[in-house]
Amino acid sequence: MRRLPLSFLSLCLCLGAATAAAECAREGAPAIPDGNTATLEDMQAAQQSMKAYIASGNAYMSCLEQEGVAAGEADTEEAKAMRVANHNATVDEQTAVAEAFNQAVKAFKARN
Repeated sequence: MRRLPLSFLSLCLCLGAATAAAECAREGAPAIPDGNTATLEDMQAAQQSMKAYIASGNAYMSCLEQEGVAAGEADTEEAKAMRVANHNATVDEQTAVAEAFNQAVKAFKARN
């Protein structure tokens, strides 16, 4: 059996980590209807879109965490920082979208 050089194995690990990073994906933010003019059907559809969006974001953050675990000792500070930034950006976006949806729901309920 031929032994592979350590540098080759390191390269494979790095490429594997880059591939894993590309596998984590999430849905974009859904369109939020104007609660002042939306129909009940519009609001219900938006609610379903929100549920899918939140689930996708949560799965994405879980994937990021699993990437870090999989990288183990080979994980670089740059990769860790990128995952943290992506996680935080996802939380910030989810929060903003949820606030916009809640405002639309309040406006919808106020007129009905």
